[in-house]
Amino acid sequence: MIHTEINKHIAGAMKGHDADRLYVLKMMKAKFLEFQTSKGFKEEDFNDAKEISIIQKMEKSWKEEAELFEQAGRDVAQLKARLALLQEYLPKEPELDDIVAMIKASGIEPQMKNMRAILAHVQAQCPAATGKLVSQALKQLQ
Repeated sequence: MIHTEINKHIAGAMKGHDADRLYVLKMMKAKFLEFQTSKGFKEEDFNDAKEISIIQKMEKSWKEEAELFEQAGRDVAQLKARLALLQEYLPKEPELDDIVAMIKASGIEPQMKNMRAILAHVQAQCPAATGKLVSQALKQLQ
């Protein structure tokens, strides 16, 4: 789990004087702590899938920010470098064919009305699978 190793990574970034990596790690740590201190938090809820979900949300937010900054004519080199560092902590996104195979193997009828159950099944096997990717796989099966 990333949150258990993050302090070691922060110490390494500090020793290496890597300001961008240190910033990314501290932001991740802050988001993890924010989740852990949220109302109704249960320790069993904080698993690999939730960590990946938190990092994916950060990635999406930073991508949107970079696009807006580019449209405004601002320099986004540092933001893109930090985004690349953040993406190092995300597992590789599965292929569409792999998700189709998982859906077929699940035994759940491949229809959009079953999307929630299918998404839960696929993400239990592959936490990096996004809802968008699972939706595309479902459309391919119909």
